[in-house]
Amino acid sequence: MIVLPALLLSFWLVLQYALAAHVRHVAQAAAQDAAIAAASASGDPSGVAHQLMAESAGSLASGVQVSASEGPDEITVTVSADVLQVFPIGDFDITVSASAPVERFIPQPERP
Repeated sequence: MIVLPALLLSFWLVLQYALAAHVRHVAQAAAQDAAIAAASASGDPSGVAHQLMAESAGSLASGVQVSASEGPDEITVTVSADVLQVFPIGDFDITVSASAPVERFIPQPERP
């Protein structure tokens, strides 16, 4: 009698974990690509991250937020998202960050 509900519960929990892991990996890739785009001045970090999240995670991630902070030597991009809930227990939010060195040209006489 209790085997089927326990089996369904374990299936839903494993499925929820797999969805959360997938969205986390996609968000990490989006943050890395956005940081590289911003560091090389080849694209808008927010646009790059939103596009990758939309194409790769689709409806599994909602409420995607991207923030970028730039220092003198590196840029850091943070991507946050809510994961689709298969089982209505818990809150599955993910936040990942990636950094990349800012690319700049240093003339030969000024190099150490």
